[in-house]
Amino acid sequence: MPTVLILGFVVLVLLFIALGVFSYLREKKRREAFRLDAESHGWTYADRDDRWVDAFDGAPFGLGHGRRAENVVTGTYEDRPFAAYDYSYRTTETSTDAEGHTTTHEETHNFSVVAMQVPGTFPNLHVSPEGFFGRMVGRLTNHDIELESEDFNRAFTVHCEDRKFASDILHPRLMETLLAHYRDLDWRFDHSWIVTIGTGSNDLVDTQRAMDALATIIATVPDFVWQDRGAANPPANA
Repeated sequence: MPTVLILGFVVLVLLFIALGVFSYLREKKRREAFRLDAESHGWTYADRDDRWVDAFDGAPFGLGHGRRAENVVTGTYEDRPFAAYDYSYRTTETSTDAEGHTTTHEETHNFSVVAMQVPGTFPNLHVSPEGFFGRMVGRLTNHDIELESEDFNRAFTVHCEDRKFASDILHPRLMETLLAHYRDLDWRFDHSWIVTIGTGSNDLVDTQRAMDALATIIATVPDFVWQDRGAANPPANA
């Protein structure tokens, strides 16, 4: 083997090692930041707690294999129990080249999850940022609930089997708040939790913003909705 090829191979190996070390140190630093932040607020931190893997319904939960809940922070925020964690699962992907040779590889899908508990049990309501294609499909299938704000309808997709509940939750004041501050927020009511899910891993800034957003949504729920849904306790900051 020519010397130049040997040197190239050695450089490539060293590069992969360096990247691996860099990724490990970066992740270690991020875990330590989460742990210190949790301790400063009186919250609990765990490197991994797979009890949260199947805590909620719908995608991305229940997909793939090797599901994990890592960097799990739990505690109370504005008097409400919450959980924030990195969620991941793996899928086996198959590809075929031009010559018909098939190869498989494992692909990891990463998500950031922040969830806050609410009194009572609510219907599943999912509000997500929307593009033109999603809006068109939603209208054609009658799955996209249209509200009185056309600006909101253009910005978000709303799915809920109980249209009255969706309308009660998404009143004009909340729609204005979401349009002004949380156009990128994907969130849902999941039984007795309100959950927001993003792609990638949590960081401290995003986690704080997500908790603020969920607390804001909960605080705007009308009193009659809590009463109609049999809330065990009055909402915080009502």
